Amino acid sequence: MNTFKKTSAAILALSLSLYSFSTPLFAQDYSNTEEWYTTCSKPQTSQEGVKACQGFQEYQNKRKEELAQSIQSFNESIQTLENDTNQVAALAQEQKALAEQLNTQIAEKEAAIQQIEANIQTLQQEIEAKQAEIEAWDAQIKERMRFEQANLGTNMIIDLVMGSKNLNDMLRRISGIERITEDDQDQIERLNELKAELELQKSEMDRLKQEQESQKTQLEEQRAQAQALEESYNKMVEQYQAQILELQAKKREAQIDMDSIRNFTISTAMGNVMIASVPGFSAPIAGGGKTAGTWAYPGGGLHLGLDWGVPIGTPVYAPADGLILYANNPVPSNSGYLGNWSGYPYGGGNTIEMLCNVNGTLYAISFAHLAQENFMVSAGQSVAQGQQIAATGNSGNTSGPHCHIEIYNLGQMSVEEAVSRFSKNADFAWGTGWSGTGTSCDATGGRTPCRERPEKFFS
Repeated sequence: MNTFKKTSAAILALSLSLYSFSTPLFAQDYSNTEEWYTTCSKPQTSQEGVKACQGFQEYQNKRKEELAQSIQSFNESIQTLENDTNQVAALAQEQKALAEQLNTQIAEKEAAIQQIEANIQTLQQEIEAKQAEIEAWDAQIKERMRFEQANLGTNMIIDLVMGSKNLNDMLRRISGIERITEDDQDQIERLNELKAELELQKSEMDRLKQEQESQKTQLEEQRAQAQALEESYNKMVEQYQAQILELQAKKREAQIDMDSIRNFTISTAMGNVMIASVPGFSAPIAGGGKTAGTWAYPGGGLHLGLDWGVPIGTPVYAPADGLILYANNPVPSNSGYLGNWSGYPYGGGNTIEMLCNVNGTLYAISFAHLAQENFMVSAGQSVAQGQQIAATGNSGNTSGPHCHIEIYNLGQMSVEEAVSRFSKNADFAWGTGWSGTGTSCDATGGRTPCRERPEKFFS
């Protein structure tokens, strides 16, 4: 069997195993895990409840085992990969699903451990209160019996049989015993109920403590699994980044159907807009840090911009006064994965390109992989330096949340010429292409348009 077939079979197996999580195989329907975790983190008041929670624990163990098997299959599939970007992209989607499953189970266990701890403390107080109540009832019943015995001069059955002086005396003693039984029967029954409840509570205390330790053990195991999954995924990302250059260049250099993006592209009518020159760029993103620089990924492979890693939803600010050339947010904020070619340019997800003037030089700056929410600008809009224009996301062809930034030096090109040029072909790269570093400003000797390293201006 060749590598393609092996990998396809592995992906199919992963898909089937993920689907099996939602198929109940137990007497109870445990699919609403949040509700069952809440229920079973509390002490149960009946044996039926105890059995149901035991079944839920078995269901959780099965989910954990199935996920562990899927992760193992995923890691084995990575080992069989060759230079096939399509298969890498497919496995990346599987990894995302596995990571979501694993993180969900980890979050469930963390919440359950906290609930159990709180419920154990409450149950301990209830047990102490019930023990005191039982002791009070027991003392009250014994005192009543001693009182009746003292008043009647009877020593229960032995006195009744052996101590009666005559028939009248025997009848008197029988009447006394009946009176004790009538008065205290309800109390004795209640006492027995309390004792049964106490035994169940003590048993539930033991169950909750065992469940808490089990959850802690499984939590550590799954945290280790998450770390291993991330490490294997990172290796796959490096392989993908080293291979993707040619495919990405072909897709982005292909002629775009301008009608499909016309509503998101500036029109030539906006060419008379003035852009004030500012003395320098300001940082477009606060916090986070560089995850990949210009011109190469950390693990190899051409990278034509700066990747800035930050959580989804981090504000993106205009680094200078400017004019929006293109703005479109067609896909969800956290929909990115390797091989996802959504958005424009292909794989950019939600993107913005803007013009700005810094120290008399015209620049074009693009932002990719943005969030769909808090997308605050549209084509043709003027913005001020420091104004929020969007938020970071994980959209398009990505391996995780970040913002990809590219800067193009347009030299002394006028705003009118730049708008006219962009409105005709929406070329984010301004003729510099997508396949090499030969059009970097260092390589062209000052000829523009050329690609700048964003790190030159902010990092």
